[in-house]
Amino acid sequence: MLKRFVVIPILLISVAAFAQKTLSVTANSAVLMNPLTKKLIYSKNEHQKLAPASTTKIMTAIVVLKNCRLDDKVTVSRYASSMEPSKVHIKEGEVYSVDDLLRAVLLNSGNDASVALAEAVSGSEKDFANMMTRIAKSIGAKNTNFENSNGLPAKDQYSTAYDLALIVREAMKYKRFVEIMKMKESEIKELNSGREIKLKNHNKSLWKDARYSIFGKTGYTKNARHCFAGYISYNWWKKVIVVTLKGSKPWYDLEILAGSY
Repeated sequence: MLKRFVVIPILLISVAAFAQKTLSVTANSAVLMNPLTKKLIYSKNEHQKLAPASTTKIMTAIVVLKNCRLDDKVTVSRYASSMEPSKVHIKEGEVYSVDDLLRAVLLNSGNDASVALAEAVSGSEKDFANMMTRIAKSIGAKNTNFENSNGLPAKDQYSTAYDLALIVREAMKYKRFVEIMKMKESEIKELNSGREIKLKNHNKSLWKDARYSIFGKTGYTKNARHCFAGYISYNWWKKVIVVTLKGSKPWYDLEILAGSY
């Protein structure tokens, strides 16, 4: 089992002052949360149940980090390799480390890598999704239900901006999650053939020059629209969790939320 490293910093933000602001975000639902106290700094329809798209993969990463070692080996099944895009095109029978597949999941949003990890942990994606839901509820995400590990459209798969903020907060306790979220690019290697797959983070905020940094997981489906779950870092001690769901201009929304201090 991996040890957990608590990296949640103290947040010194005037909550009362910020809460009075009206922000014109396009997202149907949004949250800014103090990671230390769990108090909301900004909220918009925070408890509305919506499709989480690939922000689902943050919960996938939590379950994997709770149950696997980074150097554990995973063999790709036919089912995992058959997933719809976005995918990293791992092939049936190939073998990768857990760490490689985690990076494929969190950087490139690999639906195939998500399922490969789910099967490695629980034997089936359905059992893994049930585990995701149980753990989510145990940390307070009561209005969340998962049916798969990757966020592809599924009946009865939903979460809320508030619940996803709690899920991000839990993920931030894992040192490896935080490290991966900061990577712009990486590559993974199949352990038998040496075949390499290059990865590039879908989070466009990493390439922007600003007085803050935004780390997190993007998501998009036709129904869910643009989603994001992660955190904003202003310096080593001032951080805030940010979630947006069902938006039309995700990077605009993040800039509005992050730039309001």
